Amino acid sequence: MVASRVVVGVVAGLLGILIYAGQFVITRWSIQRSLSLWDVAALRFAVAGALMLPLLIGFGLRDAAGLGWRRAIVVGITVGAPYTLVLFAGLTFAPAAHGAVIVSGGTPVVSALLTWLWFGERLSARRVAGLVAILVGLVLVGWPALGAAGPERVWLGDLLLLGAAALWGAFTALTRRWQVDPLRGAAVVWALALAYLPFYVAFAPGRLLAAPRGEVVFQAAYQGVGVAILALFLYTHASRALGPTSASLFMPLIPVVAVLLGIPVLGEIPESVQLVGIAVVSAGMVAATGAVRLPARGGRGGRPAAPPADPPLTRR
Repeated sequence: MVASRVVVGVVAGLLGILIYAGQFVITRWSIQRSLSLWDVAALRFAVAGALMLPLLIGFGLRDAAGLGWRRAIVVGITVGAPYTLVLFAGLTFAPAAHGAVIVSGGTPVVSALLTWLWFGERLSARRVAGLVAILVGLVLVGWPALGAAGPERVWLGDLLLLGAAALWGAFTALTRRWQVDPLRGAAVVWALALAYLPFYVAFAPGRLLAAPRGEVVFQAAYQGVGVAILALFLYTHASRALGPTSASLFMPLIPVVAVLLGIPVLGEIPESVQLVGIAVVSAGMVAATGAVRLPARGGRGGRPAAPPADPPLTRR
Protein backbone atom coordinates (compact mmCIF):
# COMPACT_ATOMS: atom_id res chain seq x y z
CA MET A 1 0.00 0.00 0.00
CA VAL A 2 2.76 2.41 0.98
CA ALA A 3 4.87 1.37 -2.02
CA SER A 4 2.00 1.94 -4.44
CA ARG A 5 1.33 5.34 -2.92
CA VAL A 6 4.97 6.29 -3.39
CA VAL A 7 4.92 5.11 -7.02
CA VAL A 8 1.76 7.10 -7.73
CA GLY A 9 3.29 10.15 -6.05
CA VAL A 10 6.48 9.89 -8.09
CA VAL A 11 4.56 9.47 -11.34
CA ALA A 12 2.32 12.43 -10.50
CA GLY A 13 5.32 14.59 -9.66
CA LEU A 14 7.16 13.70 -12.85
CA LEU A 15 4.08 14.33 -15.01
CA GLY A 16 3.45 17.65 -13.31
CA ILE A 17 7.03 18.78 -13.87
CA LEU A 18 6.92 17.58 -17.49
CA ILE A 19 3.82 19.68 -18.15
CA TYR A 20 5.16 22.73 -16.34
CA ALA A 21 8.63 22.56 -17.92
CA GLY A 22 7.10 21.91 -21.32
CA GLN A 23 5.25 25.22 -21.26
CA PHE A 24 8.48 27.11 -21.96
CA VAL A 25 9.09 25.04 -25.09
CA ILE A 26 5.49 24.74 -26.30
CA THR A 27 4.78 28.44 -25.80
CA ARG A 28 7.89 29.55 -27.68
CA TRP A 29 7.14 27.01 -30.41
CA SER A 30 3.77 28.62 -31.18
CA ILE A 31 5.05 32.19 -30.82
CA GLN A 32 7.71 31.43 -33.43
CA ARG A 33 5.16 29.85 -35.77
CA SER A 34 1.72 31.35 -36.01
CA LEU A 35 0.43 32.74 -32.71
CA SER A 36 1.41 35.88 -30.84
CA LEU A 37 2.08 35.96 -27.12
CA TRP A 38 -1.28 37.75 -26.76
CA ASP A 39 -3.04 34.84 -28.46
CA VAL A 40 -1.44 32.14 -26.31
CA ALA A 41 -2.22 34.12 -23.17
CA ALA A 42 -5.84 34.57 -24.25
CA LEU A 43 -6.22 30.83 -24.77
CA ARG A 44 -4.81 30.08 -21.31
CA PHE A 45 -6.96 32.67 -19.57
CA ALA A 46 -10.17 31.84 -21.44
CA VAL A 47 -10.06 28.08 -20.83
CA ALA A 48 -8.68 28.17 -17.27
CA GLY A 49 -10.96 31.05 -16.31
CA ALA A 50 -14.07 29.36 -17.67
CA LEU A 51 -13.24 26.18 -15.75
CA MET A 52 -12.34 27.89 -12.48
CA LEU A 53 -14.99 30.62 -12.33
CA PRO A 54 -17.73 28.21 -11.16
CA LEU A 55 -15.41 27.04 -8.39
CA LEU A 56 -14.77 30.61 -7.30
CA ILE A 57 -18.52 31.24 -7.21
CA GLY A 58 -18.98 28.08 -5.16
CA PHE A 59 -16.23 29.08 -2.71
CA GLY A 60 -17.75 32.53 -2.36
CA LEU A 61 -17.39 35.69 -4.41
CA ARG A 62 -17.97 38.03 -1.49
CA ASP A 63 -14.67 37.19 0.19
CA ALA A 64 -12.79 35.89 -2.90
CA ALA A 65 -12.93 32.24 -1.82
CA GLY A 66 -11.81 33.14 1.67
CA LEU A 67 -8.70 35.08 0.62
CA GLY A 68 -10.22 38.54 0.76
CA TRP A 69 -10.21 40.69 -2.35
CA ARG A 70 -7.06 42.63 -1.51
CA ARG A 71 -5.04 39.45 -1.18
CA ALA A 72 -6.79 37.93 -4.18
CA ILE A 73 -5.78 40.85 -6.39
CA VAL A 74 -2.17 40.60 -5.21
CA VAL A 75 -2.13 36.87 -5.94
CA GLY A 76 -3.73 37.48 -9.32
CA ILE A 77 -1.05 40.02 -10.24
CA THR A 78 1.93 38.00 -9.09
CA VAL A 79 1.00 34.68 -10.71
CA GLY A 80 -1.96 35.40 -13.00
CA ALA A 81 -2.32 37.51 -16.13
CA PRO A 82 0.52 40.03 -15.54
CA TYR A 83 2.99 37.27 -14.66
CA THR A 84 1.96 35.18 -17.67
CA LEU A 85 2.28 38.10 -20.09
CA VAL A 86 5.75 39.00 -18.80
CA LEU A 87 6.80 35.35 -19.05
CA PHE A 88 5.50 35.00 -22.61
CA ALA A 89 7.15 38.29 -23.62
CA GLY A 90 10.44 36.93 -22.31
CA LEU A 91 10.02 33.75 -24.31
CA THR A 92 9.49 35.85 -27.43
CA PHE A 93 13.15 36.95 -27.27
CA ALA A 94 14.99 34.35 -25.19
CA PRO A 95 15.35 30.58 -25.68
CA ALA A 96 13.03 28.26 -23.80
CA ALA A 97 15.89 26.96 -21.65
CA HIS A 98 16.53 30.50 -20.42
CA GLY A 99 12.90 30.74 -19.33
CA ALA A 100 12.96 27.47 -17.42
CA VAL A 101 16.28 28.21 -15.73
CA ILE A 102 15.71 31.87 -14.90
CA VAL A 103 12.13 31.52 -13.65
CA SER A 104 12.53 28.29 -11.70
CA GLY A 105 15.96 29.29 -10.40
CA GLY A 106 15.25 32.96 -9.75
CA THR A 107 12.01 32.33 -7.86
CA PRO A 108 13.55 30.80 -4.70
CA VAL A 109 16.16 33.58 -4.61
CA VAL A 110 13.52 36.32 -4.74
CA SER A 111 11.25 34.45 -2.33
CA ALA A 112 14.05 33.98 0.22
CA LEU A 113 15.05 37.64 -0.02
CA LEU A 114 11.47 38.84 0.43
CA THR A 115 10.67 36.54 3.34
CA TRP A 116 13.84 37.82 5.04
CA LEU A 117 13.00 41.48 4.37
CA TRP A 118 9.26 41.30 5.04
CA PHE A 119 8.94 38.64 7.72
CA GLY A 120 12.41 38.39 9.25
CA GLU A 121 12.82 34.72 8.32
CA ARG A 122 16.36 33.57 8.94
CA LEU A 123 18.21 31.60 6.29
CA SER A 124 20.42 28.63 7.10
CA ALA A 125 23.98 28.58 5.81
CA ARG A 126 23.12 25.67 3.52
CA ARG A 127 20.19 27.55 2.02
CA VAL A 128 22.30 30.65 1.48
CA ALA A 129 24.93 28.52 -0.26
CA GLY A 130 22.23 27.06 -2.51
CA LEU A 131 20.90 30.52 -3.40
CA VAL A 132 24.40 31.77 -4.19
CA ALA A 133 24.92 28.76 -6.45
CA ILE A 134 21.68 29.60 -8.24
CA LEU A 135 22.84 33.16 -8.86
CA VAL A 136 26.17 31.94 -10.23
CA GLY A 137 24.36 29.49 -12.50
CA LEU A 138 22.01 32.20 -13.78
CA VAL A 139 24.98 34.39 -14.69
CA LEU A 140 26.51 31.50 -16.64
CA VAL A 141 23.24 30.85 -18.48
CA GLY A 142 22.88 34.48 -19.53
CA TRP A 143 26.56 35.09 -20.21
CA PRO A 144 26.56 34.38 -24.00
CA ALA A 145 23.81 36.96 -24.50
CA LEU A 146 26.01 39.63 -22.94
CA GLY A 147 28.92 39.01 -25.33
CA ALA A 148 29.30 40.11 -28.90
CA ALA A 149 28.44 36.63 -30.15
CA GLY A 150 25.15 36.49 -28.23
CA PRO A 151 21.89 36.53 -30.22
CA GLU A 152 20.36 39.97 -30.59
CA ARG A 153 17.83 40.99 -27.90
CA VAL A 154 18.17 37.75 -25.95
CA TRP A 155 19.28 39.97 -23.07
CA LEU A 156 15.89 41.70 -23.21
CA GLY A 157 14.14 38.36 -22.96
CA ASP A 158 16.31 37.43 -19.98
CA LEU A 159 15.39 40.69 -18.23
CA LEU A 160 11.70 39.99 -18.78
CA LEU A 161 12.15 36.47 -17.45
CA LEU A 162 13.84 37.90 -14.36
CA GLY A 163 10.76 40.07 -13.93
CA ALA A 164 8.57 36.96 -14.13
CA ALA A 165 10.77 35.26 -11.52
CA ALA A 166 10.41 38.30 -9.26
CA LEU A 167 6.62 38.15 -9.52
CA TRP A 168 6.52 34.41 -8.82
CA GLY A 169 8.95 34.87 -5.94
CA ALA A 170 6.68 37.50 -4.38
CA PHE A 171 3.73 35.16 -4.86
CA THR A 172 5.61 32.32 -3.18
CA ALA A 173 6.58 34.45 -0.18
CA LEU A 174 3.09 35.86 0.30
CA THR A 175 1.13 32.65 -0.16
CA ARG A 176 3.36 30.82 2.29
CA ARG A 177 2.61 33.56 4.79
CA TRP A 178 -1.10 33.55 4.01
CA GLN A 179 -1.30 29.73 3.68
CA VAL A 180 -3.36 29.88 0.50
CA ASP A 181 -5.24 26.70 -0.35
CA PRO A 182 -4.13 25.48 -3.80
CA LEU A 183 -7.58 25.02 -5.32
CA ARG A 184 -8.97 28.27 -3.96
CA GLY A 185 -5.88 30.15 -5.08
CA ALA A 186 -6.09 28.72 -8.59
CA ALA A 187 -9.81 29.56 -8.79
CA VAL A 188 -9.13 33.19 -7.87
CA VAL A 189 -6.11 33.58 -10.17
CA TRP A 190 -7.73 32.28 -13.34
CA ALA A 191 -11.13 33.83 -12.74
CA LEU A 192 -9.44 37.22 -12.39
CA ALA A 193 -7.46 36.55 -15.58
CA LEU A 194 -10.72 36.64 -17.54
CA ALA A 195 -10.53 40.44 -17.25
CA TYR A 196 -7.77 40.31 -19.88
CA LEU A 197 -10.07 39.03 -22.63
CA PRO A 198 -11.99 42.28 -23.41
CA PHE A 199 -8.67 44.14 -23.78
CA TYR A 200 -7.34 41.34 -25.98
CA VAL A 201 -10.34 41.52 -28.30
CA ALA A 202 -10.23 45.32 -28.49
CA PHE A 203 -6.52 46.03 -28.76
CA ALA A 204 -4.25 43.01 -29.19
CA PRO A 205 -2.87 42.27 -32.68
CA GLY A 206 -4.13 38.71 -32.57
CA ARG A 207 -3.43 36.05 -35.20
CA LEU A 208 -5.79 33.49 -33.71
CA LEU A 209 -8.25 33.23 -36.60
CA ALA A 210 -5.49 32.74 -39.17
CA ALA A 211 -3.62 30.10 -37.16
CA PRO A 212 -4.03 26.35 -37.85
CA ARG A 213 -7.08 25.07 -36.00
CA GLY A 214 -5.24 22.09 -34.57
CA GLU A 215 -2.57 24.30 -33.06
CA VAL A 216 -5.17 26.57 -31.49
CA VAL A 217 -7.03 23.63 -29.94
CA PHE A 218 -3.79 22.10 -28.70
CA GLN A 219 -2.62 25.34 -27.09
CA ALA A 220 -6.05 25.92 -25.52
CA ALA A 221 -5.98 22.47 -23.92
CA TYR A 222 -2.31 22.53 -22.97
CA GLN A 223 -2.21 26.07 -21.59
CA GLY A 224 -5.69 26.29 -20.09
CA VAL A 225 -6.01 22.77 -18.68
CA GLY A 226 -2.51 21.30 -18.57
CA VAL A 227 -0.34 24.15 -17.27
CA ALA A 228 -2.94 26.18 -15.40
CA ILE A 229 -4.77 23.33 -13.63
CA LEU A 230 -3.45 19.81 -14.20
CA ALA A 231 0.20 20.52 -13.34
CA LEU A 232 -0.88 22.08 -10.04
CA PHE A 233 -3.14 19.13 -9.25
CA LEU A 234 -0.40 16.60 -10.01
CA TYR A 235 2.24 18.41 -7.96
CA THR A 236 -0.16 18.83 -5.04
CA HIS A 237 -0.95 15.10 -5.19
CA ALA A 238 2.76 14.28 -5.24
CA SER A 239 3.31 16.55 -2.24
CA ARG A 240 0.60 14.77 -0.27
CA ALA A 241 1.81 11.30 -1.25
CA LEU A 242 5.53 11.89 -0.74
CA GLY A 243 5.60 14.83 1.63
CA PRO A 244 6.44 18.41 0.62
CA THR A 245 10.16 17.95 1.25
CA SER A 246 10.51 14.97 -1.09
CA ALA A 247 8.18 16.52 -3.66
CA SER A 248 10.33 19.66 -3.78
CA LEU A 249 13.11 17.56 -5.33
CA PHE A 250 11.12 17.49 -8.57
CA MET A 251 11.58 21.26 -9.02
CA PRO A 252 15.28 21.16 -10.02
CA LEU A 253 14.26 18.91 -12.92
CA ILE A 254 12.44 21.80 -14.62
CA PRO A 255 15.55 23.30 -16.33
CA VAL A 256 16.78 19.85 -17.35
CA VAL A 257 13.45 18.81 -18.87
CA ALA A 258 13.07 22.14 -20.71
CA VAL A 259 16.55 21.84 -22.22
CA LEU A 260 15.94 18.25 -23.34
CA LEU A 261 12.61 19.21 -24.94
CA GLY A 262 13.96 22.39 -26.51
CA ILE A 263 16.67 20.61 -28.49
CA PRO A 264 14.40 18.47 -30.74
CA VAL A 265 11.34 20.77 -30.74
CA LEU A 266 13.00 24.16 -31.22
CA GLY A 267 16.52 23.23 -32.29
CA GLU A 268 17.88 25.32 -29.41
CA ILE A 269 21.16 23.80 -28.25
CA PRO A 270 22.72 25.49 -25.20
CA GLU A 271 26.39 26.42 -25.24
CA SER A 272 28.82 24.62 -22.95
CA VAL A 273 28.91 27.44 -20.42
CA GLN A 274 25.11 27.43 -20.30
CA LEU A 275 24.99 23.68 -19.67
CA VAL A 276 27.33 24.22 -16.73
CA GLY A 277 25.07 27.02 -15.53
CA ILE A 278 21.96 24.84 -15.76
CA ALA A 279 23.67 22.13 -13.71
CA VAL A 280 24.76 24.68 -11.10
CA VAL A 281 21.24 26.14 -10.88
CA SER A 282 19.69 22.69 -10.43
CA ALA A 283 22.22 21.79 -7.73
CA GLY A 284 21.59 25.11 -6.02
CA MET A 285 17.83 24.48 -6.07
CA VAL A 286 18.35 21.12 -4.37
CA ALA A 287 20.47 22.76 -1.68
CA ALA A 288 18.07 25.68 -1.25
CA THR A 289 15.06 23.41 -0.67
CA GLY A 290 16.87 21.61 2.13
CA ALA A 291 15.42 18.34 0.85
CA VAL A 292 18.86 16.70 0.87
CA ARG A 293 20.38 17.01 4.31
CA LEU A 294 23.94 16.60 5.38
CA PRO A 295 24.54 14.32 8.38
CA ALA A 296 24.35 16.25 11.63
CA ARG A 297 27.62 16.75 13.45
CA GLY A 298 28.10 15.04 16.76
CA GLY A 299 26.82 11.59 15.76
CA ARG A 300 23.52 10.50 17.25
CA GLY A 301 23.43 13.41 19.58
CA GLY A 302 23.73 15.96 16.79
CA ARG A 303 20.89 18.36 16.35
CA PRO A 304 19.03 17.87 13.06
CA ALA A 305 18.37 20.76 10.77
CA ALA A 306 14.93 22.35 10.76
CA PRO A 307 12.63 21.07 8.02
CA PRO A 308 12.25 23.26 4.96
CA ALA A 309 9.17 25.27 4.24
CA ASP A 310 6.48 23.74 2.10
CA PRO A 311 6.48 24.58 -1.63
CA PRO A 312 4.06 27.25 -2.85
CA LEU A 313 0.34 26.51 -2.96
CA THR A 314 0.66 23.12 -1.26
CA ARG A 315 0.52 24.23 2.33
CA ARG A 316 -2.84 24.26 4.04
